[in-house]
Amino acid sequence: MGHALRLAASGGLLAAAVISARLAGIPLAAAAGAAFAIHLALRRRLRAALLSLVPIAMFAGVILALGWFGGADPALAARTIAVFLLSTAAFRVAPWKWAASQLSPRSRLYTFGLFLLFVRHFAEILAAESRRTLQARGLCVRGTLGRGGFSSLGWAVVSIFRRTLLRAERFHAAQSLAGIVS
Repeated sequence: MGHALRLAASGGLLAAAVISARLAGIPLAAAAGAAFAIHLALRRRLRAALLSLVPIAMFAGVILALGWFGGADPALAARTIAVFLLSTAAFRVAPWKWAASQLSPRSRLYTFGLFLLFVRHFAEILAAESRRTLQARGLCVRGTLGRGGFSSLGWAVVSIFRRTLLRAERFHAAQSLAGIVS
């Protein structure tokens, strides 16, 4: 697939993500289904594709539970899943190296492209660090729900959140110094 075609596909997926954030009912279900199909098509293994959806499904479940208690719109959880799937597909399809080499510092899109590259880099670091932390936890704890298993999972998640917040602060500081955000 050529660079221009990949860039157009990525832009179309991002536009669909923005549109699906405003949908409800059957169009929202269709957008979520299409996003799920795209997500499965971009993965090589079905098990990996389904396992990668566990965190967003848990997050959407929390949103749904909080909405049920607070009376919020239950479609928010489906919108969250649809936007996540479409935006991750867009990020997977985008020709990052080519796009970065094509942006001129004088271009109006330079700051936006730089921001997207920073976000992509931050997400890759966060995913790798989370994977390493949970893998180390899995090697140290015999049973996942046995003695100490649940508390070790809690501490692992806390350490991931703490490191994520520290990295996010550094990320924002770097963007502020570069003049990307104010």
